[in-house]
Amino acid sequence: MAFKLSPFRRRNSKKKSNVWQIGRFKVNRTLRIPIIAFALILIYSAVSFIVNHYNPVKTTPAAQVSMDDSFSTTGYFIRQEEVIDIAEGDTVEYNYSDGDKVSEGAALVTEYADEDALTISRELKNIEENIDQLETLSTVSSTTTNSSQMNQKIIDQMNAICEEVESGSLGQITSLASELRRLALKSGPLSGGEDIDVEIASLKTQAAALEERLSGSTTDITSPCSGYFCESADGYEEIFTLDTVEDMTLSSLDELANKKPASTSGKGKVVSSYVWYFAARVSDTDADHLTQGNTVRLRFSQVSQDIQATVTSIRDDTDSDDTLVIFCSQDMNEELISMRKQVATVVVASYSGLKVPKSAVRMEDDTMGVYVLSNSVASYKTIEPLFEGDEYYIVKQNVTGNDSLVINDDIIVEAKDVNDKKVMK
Repeated sequence: MAFKLSPFRRRNSKKKSNVWQIGRFKVNRTLRIPIIAFALILIYSAVSFIVNHYNPVKTTPAAQVSMDDSFSTTGYFIRQEEVIDIAEGDTVEYNYSDGDKVSEGAALVTEYADEDALTISRELKNIEENIDQLETLSTVSSTTTNSSQMNQKIIDQMNAICEEVESGSLGQITSLASELRRLALKSGPLSGGEDIDVEIASLKTQAAALEERLSGSTTDITSPCSGYFCESADGYEEIFTLDTVEDMTLSSLDELANKKPASTSGKGKVVSSYVWYFAARVSDTDADHLTQGNTVRLRFSQVSQDIQATVTSIRDDTDSDDTLVIFCSQDMNEELISMRKQVATVVVASYSGLKVPKSAVRMEDDTMGVYVLSNSVASYKTIEPLFEGDEYYIVKQNVTGNDSLVINDDIIVEAKDVNDKKVMK
């Protein structure tokens, strides 16, 4: 039986169709190139229109800032210090506080024979203080005292004492309390000169009797020199001495710091020189910000105020990435007197001005400035940099903003084809 082809089967045609189908649309292939060209022209025109007419402007306000050019370092205090023996126990009384100035021969500490002698001494001091205040009061006429002003002075003095206690710094508490007592006496009922004189005479009689009882029961420890008193010693007084500063290097500083300090039991000291040094290990990068002879500020966490100091020496160590920097100062207080090894923030300079992003800075006719936006109009304003950071400048703040930058100006940080007096859309 012979096989026959189906009459409905089509033969494959090798003839290429002239129809180009895009989705459900059919287009003659001869129009393909013109259509593609037209589409490209249309896309290019749309993109050009957007680029030329869409110009987003990004701004940031000129903000006022204050900042320090500073770095952190660790160093050691070096002073001329005289170690003194101080008796210990309940019958020892300090006559000076840390940081107080003392003269040579001053009675730094008084040691009493027993507790009774200590009690008598404190009573005697209280009476002597009252005598002094009454003698001062007797020279002031009660008619010249304004009660409201006196009450205000008393309130102010009480507030000062409260602030001293709250701060934990009690160095002035004795003098403040004494002044408060004087003001209270002055405002009290002892207004007649005769009554005051009688009271003074009575107190002097009591004082003489106490002095007689106290005779031979005290021993004073005196200051070997004039300077600043400190109740404690740390054992490095004979290690970090002034004669080590002149030839000090980074390695010798480390050697001194690693020495075993002397025993400090029952020891105090007097800082006999008003000049002290702070020797610090500083990275080479930070040392590049310093200049010998310049004044800087040293900031310590335990000290309420910055300390003025001079950069006296910058000694680079070729075998190290660090530099020995020696600072010098004459400032002294109760916190500094006992410090040895400390972390300090070295404030090289402080700046106050307007913060400007570097991306906004433009040079026009060799002048540095920025464009600012006001009512959709760009204006060029000059700037005077005070400090350069990694991504910003601190620039001088001006009072008027005609040609220079002022606070809250909208600085243009991003825009296309910005020009002076150009309207930004």
